[in-house]
Amino acid sequence: MSHFCLLSDPDDYAATDWDLLGDQEAREHWFDHFDRHFVQTLDYARARYGRVAHSRIAAAGQEFSAAMAGLREDPASLPGGRLDIITLDRLREEILRRNDIGDPFQHVKARENAACMELYPGVVHDLHVLDAEAKWLHLVECVFAGNIFDLGAMETMHLADEPVDFIELAEKTKPRPWLVDDYDLLAADLLTAPPTPWRRAIVFLDNAGSDFILGLMPLVRELALGGTQIVLAANEMPALNDMTLDETIDVVEQLAAGDADLAALIEGNMFEVVSSGNDIPLIDLSDVSDDLNAAAEDVDLVILEGMGRAVESNFDASFTVDTLRLAILKDEAVARHMGGELFDCICKYTPIDREPE
Repeated sequence: MSHFCLLSDPDDYAATDWDLLGDQEAREHWFDHFDRHFVQTLDYARARYGRVAHSRIAAAGQEFSAAMAGLREDPASLPGGRLDIITLDRLREEILRRNDIGDPFQHVKARENAACMELYPGVVHDLHVLDAEAKWLHLVECVFAGNIFDLGAMETMHLADEPVDFIELAEKTKPRPWLVDDYDLLAADLLTAPPTPWRRAIVFLDNAGSDFILGLMPLVRELALGGTQIVLAANEMPALNDMTLDETIDVVEQLAAGDADLAALIEGNMFEVVSSGNDIPLIDLSDVSDDLNAAAEDVDLVILEGMGRAVESNFDASFTVDTLRLAILKDEAVARHMGGELFDCICKYTPIDREPE
């Protein structure tokens, strides 16, 4: 495990600069959020593990409550004296795993993945009737729509238990201009496809269900059809409803069984799945897997998708290659921190200067 090799300044890299020790209002928001969210997480754990896990779940709840009470009394008490969303994420995941509650959302992910795989053929089929300009904009809007399904955000947690019309969500995405809107710059490069200007892209995955299957996969599939090899970087271990390495491999194989174009792309080595080494909903690129860095050879595009990976962490990180951040803001405090509102969209595209062909 080491720094992500495509960081332009690894020595000065910080996954997030949102210091909760110096922001009391935000600190209280996140303390309240994690307290309420952990209660909901344990409800999912009861449904996942059943009566036999009652004592483990109760112990996890007591341990987390005690840890949060200690932080309210002394916010700098965590090792290293640092407090940010990443340290709170790690605290939550460590307590869950210590009490053998490794994947409380597994059943929800499986259900959502199955439902969205049924919708996937129609989503990619509808792309055929769109011209290039309309297609790329629609694909980006689909990423925003898919990213709404997030069991890490209290504002959207209920969607896991409600039927959601994905196409309707895509059509209701906030209109441009978005809060951060580099789409015109991105479109100028996308509309060169095929071929795309990128040989190889690493894509950091976020949530299961509509986020991955109906949002991200149609986008990267289109990039691959334009000649860009795709490396899907998934979590090594479960965290909330994020895609794991094994889940990603399984879902892509199932999608390819009903998608001849995707199957041909996989046969042609245009897709690869690797572990990012990550085990929390945000991502700290100072500590990634060796497999990820090995796969980064010849990569000239990094895609960070989702509020946790692209906004709460790594929003200002600098890379040696073109970078695309796509996310929708699903937390009031994050929206305020970004100077926006709930469900604002982020399309941040940072290309580097290219040598002429």
